[in-house]
Amino acid sequence: MTTKITYLLIALLLVVSSKFLYAQNSTIVPGNIIVMLHSEEASNLLIAGLSHVNGVKTNVHLKATLSKKMHIYLLEFDHLSVDHELMLRTLLSNPLVKTAQLNHTIGYRNTPNDSLFSQQWSMYNTGQTGGTPGVDIDALNAWNITTGGLSAQGDTIVVAIVDGGFDLNHEDLNFWINRHEIPNNGIDDDNNGYIDDYYGWNTENQSDSFSIETHGTHVCGIAGAKGNNNKGIAGVNWNVKIMPVAASTVANVISAYGYIIEQRRQYNQTNGAKGAFVVATNSSFGLDTTQPSAAPMWCAMYDSLGSVGVLSAAATTNNNFNVDSVGDIPTACPSNWLVTVTNTTDTDAKATAGFGATTIDLGAPGTSIISTHPSNTYGVMSGTSVSSPQVAGAIALMYSVGCYQFMEDYKKEPAGIALMIKDSLLQAVDKTASLQGITVSGGRLNLYKAVNALLKRYPNDHCNILERTNPAFEIINTYPNPTSNLLNIVFNSVENCATVQATIFNLFGQKLTTTSIANNSEGLHNFTIEMGTLKGGVYLLQLCSCNNNTTNVIKVTVY
Repeated sequence: MTTKITYLLIALLLVVSSKFLYAQNSTIVPGNIIVMLHSEEASNLLIAGLSHVNGVKTNVHLKATLSKKMHIYLLEFDHLSVDHELMLRTLLSNPLVKTAQLNHTIGYRNTPNDSLFSQQWSMYNTGQTGGTPGVDIDALNAWNITTGGLSAQGDTIVVAIVDGGFDLNHEDLNFWINRHEIPNNGIDDDNNGYIDDYYGWNTENQSDSFSIETHGTHVCGIAGAKGNNNKGIAGVNWNVKIMPVAASTVANVISAYGYIIEQRRQYNQTNGAKGAFVVATNSSFGLDTTQPSAAPMWCAMYDSLGSVGVLSAAATTNNNFNVDSVGDIPTACPSNWLVTVTNTTDTDAKATAGFGATTIDLGAPGTSIISTHPSNTYGVMSGTSVSSPQVAGAIALMYSVGCYQFMEDYKKEPAGIALMIKDSLLQAVDKTASLQGITVSGGRLNLYKAVNALLKRYPNDHCNILERTNPAFEIINTYPNPTSNLLNIVFNSVENCATVQATIFNLFGQKLTTTSIANNSEGLHNFTIEMGTLKGGVYLLQLCSCNNNTTNVIKVTVY
């Protein structure tokens, strides 16, 4: 059976070093290695036996005792003569060593610098509103893994917000634009059935012109306000695109969903050449005490959205109604691709809001939530309307952490993988007494657990970088490595391609950057690429030729 390069370097780091995980802001401490020995007496024997590795002098010595009782020591060696990985492998094969790992400077999980973030208890609850510290969606830990924006294959992730109106000029919001449409020319340029839908679609006036309203602007900020930009607040996603779609009647709601379906269908059918990569919608509106039988076409739209890979988050009623009994539209709709949300407080109590053991999936913070308001202002609102976009944003964030293979599977089976996302989301809630027995999941949204739930479904050894197809096409060397900016790549080319592509992946298998390298002829080549735009950490480099031949995978450290 053909052997694939399935994160060979990741496997080395994760398996042989006792599941050592690189934090996003970590860097290797040069010449450091941490060992746990079977006994205290073994340290002198070990150091004596490590004076040379593969005939090369190591200058290894004991730098510090980290735990005398546990026999854990910090060693220092000449990393310019002996590679870190070689030293690590040598130690792990030594019978005196119980385990070993590299030393790194750690990355502290700083809060984003948004000026009003301290008021966002739903993201990080310190008790600032009189609530219970820690009762939040655990956003800081989630953002240490991903802040959203792109998929592993470079798709621009979009959340469609269906609401009454929006301030498209708000400086803290990142609205989607239909780049395949020429604005105001009276022509359906992208042939999607909508004329001049450059900024989105208003189903009421059949244009991309919107009234400026507080409710819709507030909802947008919760799902996707720009993060860490020294302004206002941070959304669940810092970099996601928001598609505005306006509706005010049932007929318009159905029309709004139809627009979103068409945009995603086009994206699927053209492999991203047209349309939009919408993965979630948000609906913070509805009809109280209404049964699905009274709105069959509305309810059916969620199945249609699901068929193209879109999950829909929906807010339930702001009354203490049992939706199982009295109904609610849309949260009583029976679609598997609908995620229904109730409101929780800063103490994890259920607020005045709907519930239902079979109809309401989970809770999310929705009481006294600050978000974006028109004219670059901010304000506080409460209700399930602000709970639901927390979930829509969480769904979009999960897609940003899925590996390359996850995206391959999703594009082949969008409806099925969307259901897997929903299941992962609901399995990852924080169980709360106030929601037990009256919601499907019995818990409140936890963003960090949701992201990790997807990673567990698609662990690193399933996230394959492209299979190496020609062993003679290989990266010979990279230097300096670690690097602070410029990286020189020495590679051997076996094809006369004008260019080859150098791609940088993160440890989740997500493509981060791709650079074209001049090739010109067969033989050895030396090329320099910039790495300074990447945060400090460990990355993977692979080259791909014009004939889709690929090289070995090389680990690159940026500091």
